[in-house]
Formats: sequence, C-alpha cells, structure tokens
Amino acid sequence: MGNMNEYHISSPLLQAAIWGGTECNQWIGGYTNGDRGYYGRALVEYFACRLFGIHRAPGYEPPYVAGFGFSDRVRFGKISEEEFEKAYEEFEELYYFTQKELLASGCVSNGKVKLNRSLKSYETDEILPQLLNKNAIIEFPANIITSYAYDGRLFDYGSWMSIVREVPVELIVLHFDCLYHPPYTCASSMHGGEYEVWVLEKNIFGYTRQEANCFKIKAIPVMDKEKAEKRIKEGPFMRRTVADYKEGSLLSSQIEEGFLPCQGNWIIRKLIELEKTKNEERTHGYWRYE
Repeated sequence: MGNMNEYHISSPLLQAAIWGGTECNQWIGGYTNGDRGYYGRALVEYFACRLFGIHRAPGYEPPYVAGFGFSDRVRFGKISEEEFEKAYEEFEELYYFTQKELLASGCVSNGKVKLNRSLKSYETDEILPQLLNKNAIIEFPANIITSYAYDGRLFDYGSWMSIVREVPVELIVLHFDCLYHPPYTCASSMHGGEYEVWVLEKNIFGYTRQEANCFKIKAIPVMDKEKAEKRIKEGPFMRRTVADYKEGSLLSSQIEEGFLPCQGNWIIRKLIELEKTKNEERTHGYWRYE
C-alpha cells in the first residue's frame, strides 16, 4: 500500500461516531471502539445511505438502527441541525478524499482493491451449507457498511472462515491509512494495528452475493458441519426475513415523504414481492438453493 495523505476530521460529532470520545467511559464509544448502543455505527451508516441514496426495503433495516425509532437527526445527545449537517458534509468530503488517495496509491487494479475479512458465526451459518452444496454464487447477510482489511491475514478473532475478494474502489467508504487518528481518542490501538477498510453494500434486502471461490476455510468445526448438513436436508432458511420494526427508524424515517424507492418504482415493488415469496418458501418449507 503506497503512502497516502490523511484526512483530518474537524466535526466533533463525526469524530465521536468514528473514533469515540476523549474519555473511554463516554456514552458513545465510536464505531471503532465498543460503540455502546451502536450510535456511532448508526450515524455513519445513515450518512452513507444519504450519500449513496440507499434505502433498505421496510422491514429489512439493520436491527441496531431500526430498533431506535429515531428520525433523521437521531438523539446523539442534543445536537443542532448545523452540527449534524457539518458532520455529514465532512463524511462526504472524507469519502471523496479516500477515493482520490486510493486511486493515486497504486493499490487499485482494474478498478478494484483486494480485501479480506474473517467471518462471524451468523455469516458462516449461511455460507457453509451453500459451499457444501457446491453453489457457484453464495448469498449471505451484509451490513450497509462492513469492515474489511487489506493485510491479507485470515482466520482472525477465532474465525475458521475468511473471505478474500476484489472490491470495486467506489464502494470503499473509508480507509484507515488516509484518515488521521487523533492521539487523544480511546481507540488508540487501532491506528497502525488494524488495517480497517469500510466497504459499502447497496442491496436493499440486506445481503450480498459473492463467488464461492472467495471463501477460504481453515478447518470446519464438527458441530458446524453437522448443522450445515442438516440444513441442506431439512433445515429452514435462517436469514432474517421481514421484521416488525418500528417506523421512524433512521433508514425508513422518510417513508411519509415518499422518498423510499419501493413506494414509487414498480421494479423495486416487484423485487420486494419476489423477495417476500422467496423468504416465505425458505422459512416455512426447506432451504432451497437456486
């Protein structure tokens, strides 16, 4: 990775959302440091959705966002509209700064950057049955922003499965090599110790589809393999389906304004109808692979 310039954030709100406060017992730990209540993640993902025009279909919002029931300027303490807009403007600047630095760094090949991440159990629970079934394309849950790395390390944090994929550069929201880390923030071990890259997922139903050869396996635990084989034969699909979330969540707060694409676009309405049918088949029947 070539040397990149660093973006200095001046907005206290955006700084807190990413890094956390100046003391570790503050109410907001930041996306990178505990993030009690997921306030930092919620704000960062809301800004990403606003920048890219992403709106999850109602009922498919991330549960840590949807459960709050807040509107646009969620109660990250009592903040003014000016503070909120300043934070968003800087987030937008940070994205375009990141894009410029990545393209100048030499790490982009054919418009893509090679990244890796170790997968969590809720992901491997969905991925393994499909791999054992020899699916060419694997579908699994994805946040609006997912943390990847560029260090090439696999199977971190006790995980036995990792993913290595070529990510289109325009989907990289943030790269820690071009973000200044203030020395007074709590997540002091992150800068230089983690190789954090935030990747955007635009799917309105909260999942991603990747080629099977992206997944690397260390050793499949016996219990996980038995569970996967059982699901292939008889288990219902476990991925979260349409849930009864509170209206007014961060990503559905503009429903009343007719802002969500599912309200005015017949193609999106049809996709939602097909997704609902597919989930009903998976939930009430058996796991069906396409």
